[in-house]
Amino acid sequence: MSKKDPVRVAIVRCDSHAYWFAPYLDEVDPAVLATHSEDAPTRQEVHHLGCVRGNYKQMAIQRVPGFAITKVFDRVGDRSFYNTDPELLKYGSYPGRGIAFCETLGGRPQLCDTLEQATEDVDAAFICDSSSPKDGGDHLEQARPFLEKGIPCFVDKPFAATLADAQEMIRLAKANNTVLMNASILANTDVGEAFRRRFAEIGQPGLLVVKGIGHSNAGVGHGLALALSLFGYGVESVECMGSLPRPDPKDWTPASSMYHLEHLLLHYPDGRQIVLMNPVLRTEDHDFYASAHSNQGVVHSPGIGVLRFPSGSRKIVEMFLKLVQTGQPQVPYEHTLELIAILEAGRIAQAEKRRASLKEVYDGHTAGS
Repeated sequence: MSKKDPVRVAIVRCDSHAYWFAPYLDEVDPAVLATHSEDAPTRQEVHHLGCVRGNYKQMAIQRVPGFAITKVFDRVGDRSFYNTDPELLKYGSYPGRGIAFCETLGGRPQLCDTLEQATEDVDAAFICDSSSPKDGGDHLEQARPFLEKGIPCFVDKPFAATLADAQEMIRLAKANNTVLMNASILANTDVGEAFRRRFAEIGQPGLLVVKGIGHSNAGVGHGLALALSLFGYGVESVECMGSLPRPDPKDWTPASSMYHLEHLLLHYPDGRQIVLMNPVLRTEDHDFYASAHSNQGVVHSPGIGVLRFPSGSRKIVEMFLKLVQTGQPQVPYEHTLELIAILEAGRIAQAEKRRASLKEVYDGHTAGS
């Protein structure tokens, strides 16, 4: 691949985030994006947010030059989170949703029958995920064949269900002389960066309160990514103030969301704290909110929701292009691991009703061991 050739990308999992990122990665057909399909129930929402207001045939979202989506692979079992049939949860073709996604792209990428087929003749993989059946539990399996071939990967949120899986993906990348990245839109919006600059109005804040929109790994991970982008990494320990761990058949990812991390308290070595609230209560635009407190006052963020996401989405795709072109991580691996370690520490704190340190997570402690 020369520098003039487009980066050939394989898209894995044709869910909401596949549609959200596609206009940045390649040319899309706005007319198709605006058309309802039972196999693509979210693409009209993406079109509504991404089109030029009042002109459904023109996109306000502009692609990042340098990519071409050439392969697409979807996964059996995504349509119903209540699917527990082991045969149906194996990798395979999901033709209705995959076909609908391919029809949205002007280049008409190849819809692959197997994940292995998607690894052939591509330069990078973009593993999309807005709500995997296992809350990130299958990301190692999805990323492995690409990483073992030395193909750079973007792995969407939640990066992994466990720290062990996260560490293994990074090990595979290093062992095969390639790179991977994970990034949250919430950590990369223009409005979030502007809010962080307002900290100067109140001096050094010692408390950050972030209100998210869900207690699954994916939801908590978004709120946590926003919090860490504002206060920085280096969390020392975690307390959980949420409900008791329990399987809940009414939960939107019941196959894996055994722990409802509704409210977390994060501690830094220097005494700073983050209160992360993850109720299912949400606005129409899925807004996140943050408030920073110091001994001089408080500043509040505006809503950081879907209307603010385009700047963060484009920044992530630009970072991904640089990752592929340079072969250098664009998000420090230790930051990616810390987010997953915080989630694990939260589960320990919840199950054992105590403060859990990240050190014990890194040392191999797991709840119930």
